[in-house]
Amino acid sequence: MKISIIGTGSIGKRHLKNCVLLKDELGLSEITCYDTNKDRLKQLSEEVPGVRATGQLEEAVKKADALIICVPTSRHIPVISEISKTGRFHIYLEKPMSHTIEGCDELVFAQKRAGRVLAMGYMLPKHPVLLKTKEIIQGGALGRILSVRAEAGLYLPKWHPWEDYRDFYMSWKTGGGGALLDISHEIHYLQWFFGDIAEVKGYVGQISDLEISSDDIVTALFQFKNGIYGELHLDLLQFNVSRFCKIIGTEGVLIADLPTKTIRYHTKDNESWNESKFDIDFDTIYHDQLRDFVAACQGKQTSLIMGESGLKTMQVIEGIRRSHAYSTTVKVPLFD
Repeated sequence: MKISIIGTGSIGKRHLKNCVLLKDELGLSEITCYDTNKDRLKQLSEEVPGVRATGQLEEAVKKADALIICVPTSRHIPVISEISKTGRFHIYLEKPMSHTIEGCDELVFAQKRAGRVLAMGYMLPKHPVLLKTKEIIQGGALGRILSVRAEAGLYLPKWHPWEDYRDFYMSWKTGGGGALLDISHEIHYLQWFFGDIAEVKGYVGQISDLEISSDDIVTALFQFKNGIYGELHLDLLQFNVSRFCKIIGTEGVLIADLPTKTIRYHTKDNESWNESKFDIDFDTIYHDQLRDFVAACQGKQTSLIMGESGLKTMQVIEGIRRSHAYSTTVKVPLFD
């Protein structure tokens, strides 16, 4: 199997190194990387030997069976459209699907019609803390779930400390950056926990002194189809990373905290907190993602998040935007 990584920024470089590390295990006969930045390609050629590097998109994909797309979010659909002129490929697409809803359903349909995989880079469903949380929910220890609150906050200048945050695509509205798009992991895992969202009311803003054009704060209220009430807070403002969800049920309360790698919960019959701490290696999560992607390309069943799921998250993202723009509650999906 031949694989190409399209875009070699921070996450693209990570995927590239993982492909090289697992090359023999996964039977990757050729690994190619593409970028328009010549200096970046030269550096990668020196750091990661055995990889074919090119600045020509057509050259990067013409021999490939599968692609890992890691370009800025606003370039996802245009780059895939350009690639599709060459042929149809299995695709692992970094999240979110795009910077707008436009073209997302067509992408999902085109991949399905061509019999090709469209996998999404939502990897938190493989996170041990969230896996255990879902197990506890499904096991009934919390009773019937009534509400959930998810928060993710970090300080944008600390995200990529090796570069000026103003040069980071996350700072650009035109690049598809911002809290709503790039921290959409929280929206996705809430859907993974509790199913489809029926309606949303949200606010998207830029309130800090950061020199950015993208949004740095998002708040939203959800109503899930099963009646669960949800709250969401995302921001690029907090100096210490905050990332947790709090789930309230008829029989208990659970707090899953990702930075501390802990789950705490108690029930109405036992008010003492039951706490579990997990050893987590994010490289292992990414390795499992890559293994699942290759397996999916070979027609095997995996737990990988696919395009249909990514599209549902894009529907909620767009619903939050429209709710903010028109100061109203928005029904999801936006269209059937």
